[in-house]
Amino acid sequence: MKRPIRATFLAGLAIATLVAATSPDSAVIVNSGSTNTYGYSIQVSSDGKATVTRQNRGIASSTAKPFTVSAETTARFFSDLAAARKGNAVTVPCMKSASFGTSEHIKWQGWVSPDLTCPPKDSLGEALVKDVDEIRQAAGVSANAIIQR
Repeated sequence: MKRPIRATFLAGLAIATLVAATSPDSAVIVNSGSTNTYGYSIQVSSDGKATVTRQNRGIASSTAKPFTVSAETTARFFSDLAAARKGNAVTVPCMKSASFGTSEHIKWQGWVSPDLTCPPKDSLGEALVKDVDEIRQAAGVSANAIIQR
């Protein structure tokens, strides 16, 4: 009688360990910044946990600040990422100042989005731009944080 109980307990423990070991999906939004504006890196996990790090020319200039993204925004963001990757989302090429232009990309599961600072060419890109804007606001990051010298 003890063996079936022990086997059931061990099987349950193994399943719980596998579930606990499954890490949430994550994506990183990277804004390059420019000569006069800070860039940032925002890491978003599928469980809504996120961190933001301000960057100056690609080098972290702050410690990672944790914040939370709403469950609705998180679910939509990862769904929109999957759709954009599958649909090969593109943006319209745009001219940028060498000194003041920025770029913004999302890195997710080996895929890199088009530059989201250029106009989206379709609804896939529009959805990503909207999602990134909501996540950026949740992080408390201004669209163009001026570097104080």
